[in-house]
Amino acid sequence: MNFRLYREFFRALANQTRFAIVQLLREKPHYVNEIAEELRIDQSRVSHNLACLLNCGFVQCEWRGKNKVYRLNSDLVPILSGIEKHLAHFASALDSCEVLEREAKPMVLVGKISPAALPKTRRRK
Repeated sequence: MNFRLYREFFRALANQTRFAIVQLLREKPHYVNEIAEELRIDQSRVSHNLACLLNCGFVQCEWRGKNKVYRLNSDLVPILSGIEKHLAHFASALDSCEVLEREAKPMVLVGKISPAALPKTRRRK
């Protein structure tokens, strides 16, 4: 199996807004404005994240009148349930993993740049 596909699958879920949308859609289908109201975020942000979820196959939509209603792809439900089972079983191990803890901390690199390394700019006359 392709590593990149695994990474993208989990990256799609790792975004807090997309994760919240997926959890909301597990309950029942919603319109964009319902999702925005329920999650208390801008409708444009909801639409942007729904586009990602739609492109990735996590959600499906259909027209109801002049509006689209979004629902979770039913194939995703058993996958999410399996992940949750794993999370419940390994929660303490995940919480205490020192490697993940170190990786979560932002790194700041400080150094000097040599003037010779900077691109030369042309002066306008």
